[in-house]
Amino acid sequence: MLEWEDNATAVRYCPDHDEYSGFNVDTEVATAGSPFITKILRKTTMIRYSLLGTVLLVPGAFADTTLTFEDQRPDAAPTTTNLVIKGNVIGIIDHADTERLVAVFKRSDSSFTFINHQHRQYTVISEAWMAEATQRTKAAMKRMEGQMQKQMENIPPQYRGMVQQGRMMMPMMAPMMSGASAPMPARTYMPYGMENIGGFSCRRIDVMESGKKVQQLCVTNAAGLKIPSSDHATFQAMLGVTERLANQGLFSFGFKTPTVVQSGGNTQGIPVIIKDLKTHSTVTLQETSFETVDADTLQPPKDYLEAKIPLPVM
Repeated sequence: MLEWEDNATAVRYCPDHDEYSGFNVDTEVATAGSPFITKILRKTTMIRYSLLGTVLLVPGAFADTTLTFEDQRPDAAPTTTNLVIKGNVIGIIDHADTERLVAVFKRSDSSFTFINHQHRQYTVISEAWMAEATQRTKAAMKRMEGQMQKQMENIPPQYRGMVQQGRMMMPMMAPMMSGASAPMPARTYMPYGMENIGGFSCRRIDVMESGKKVQQLCVTNAAGLKIPSSDHATFQAMLGVTERLANQGLFSFGFKTPTVVQSGGNTQGIPVIIKDLKTHSTVTLQETSFETVDADTLQPPKDYLEAKIPLPVM
């Protein structure tokens, strides 16, 4: 039997049984010097696994991460949302909607899939689609403006004022035609200290709009949640895509995402708490859990139809 230690965790290898076992070095002493293990993280519970099977070194290392948030509002009952992170995909499960999947974020193409269970449909909105929609809308508006200019040349002078008013309204019509709305107000994020909330160590941030505080956040990182750094990166990618799509009019189409998904891509962390000073709502991270999730559960049901939003004609 070989024994060695790395930091605060010891590992014992028994060739006769072809297995490893881990134990805390606070109670047992191990001898150092194994070439087989490069890094073993602290874990106080016993770990046993076959050399021929999957190696589990830390909680969630080969499982999927689920973050559970609770949203409390003064005028409604609390609601719970699960964000299930599986690789480059995040499934958003709304417990208010009979615990069903309501949206899916895909990091691979910077897209959201919004699921309408009532109509058994789903719609995919990606950054690429939104960019094309914006480009097509601008081209359509430019064509319309050219047509109106030609009409100006052929109509009696007393009617030209009406056409001119129409031309002046066109910049306002463009966002309406593409589904876009006014961009979200520019935000400034001001970190100012650390705090421990619900057992999570987090960095406090004030969110400012036009010099006025609108939100108070406390965010943590992958180490603070004991989740893989890749899951943290996928979460950050989702926040960034949400913010950019929102500025291009995502929510004008009627789609909704939980408050935590809209917490902003510049926070560089996962929110432990969000206090919204406009709505007087509070979103808190309740727990993190680790369990392997079937990839099919993070997709629209197979019998649902895709409802595509038509793009403006070029």
